Amino acid sequence: MAFATGISKSTLPIFAWVDATANLPYIGCGFDQETAAVIMARMVVNRAEAEDGPDVMRWADRNLIRLCRRFGEFAKDDPNSFRLPENFSLFPQFLYHLRRSQFLQVFNNSPDETSFYRHVLMREDLTQSLIMIQPILYSYSFNGPPEPVLLDTSSIQADRILLMDTFFQILIFHGETIAQWRAMRYQDMPEYENFRQLLQAPVSDAQEILHTRFPMPRYIDTEQGGSQARFLLSKVNPSQTHNNMYAYGGEGAPVLTDDVSLQTFMEHLKKLAVSSTT
Repeated sequence: MAFATGISKSTLPIFAWVDATANLPYIGCGFDQETAAVIMARMVVNRAEAEDGPDVMRWADRNLIRLCRRFGEFAKDDPNSFRLPENFSLFPQFLYHLRRSQFLQVFNNSPDETSFYRHVLMREDLTQSLIMIQPILYSYSFNGPPEPVLLDTSSIQADRILLMDTFFQILIFHGETIAQWRAMRYQDMPEYENFRQLLQAPVSDAQEILHTRFPMPRYIDTEQGGSQARFLLSKVNPSQTHNNMYAYGGEGAPVLTDDVSLQTFMEHLKKLAVSSTT
């Protein structure tokens, strides 16, 4: 049985018991994927305190597969037919980024750092917790005002500046061309005032976040090819790697990693969800 809630005209909650075996559409309509992602992340963190990381990831994967089987629409053994309702569509993506987050990937983090990250996830609100799970990426360019872009290697362009907010870090990343112009001090020349303003825009936005958030994030200023660019490359979806870097016509920046991409993760998820043998 499942518990469903609603709000009456008097603003008092209305509670109704729902049979999960017979009323899945009713339950599915009330699914909040963002809240579910944060709850799942906290459950994962709780289990990670007592179990090994790979075991916890397998547990999370099994739950994701079960959810896809229950609420997805598909023909048996046909991955191409698999569809999730709109209010479920982002949930696998959140779980993908959670698997790659500092909450489970503890290599290069001290036990104290890992404990700190997990503690903060347990106490922050929904919006801040989602940023920890799936960081926000903004693009700054001459083509228009700042805009959110995909957390993907394809968003790394030579003529862009990226601002990434992971909650624990605020990172400004300068594309290759932008970094070269900055090194040549174009921003100090009066005729390149627009370039100076472009460089300043993400810095101003980053400072606003730094002054309002507690605990204060780590501030990182880097560029393509810089040593600290690894903080960005470890978070973006590696849709382009050294194995397929020539398949995208030179767009984006390949990442040297053996991690599977979100696209590959979704392909395997669909196969497992529709399989009649698992």
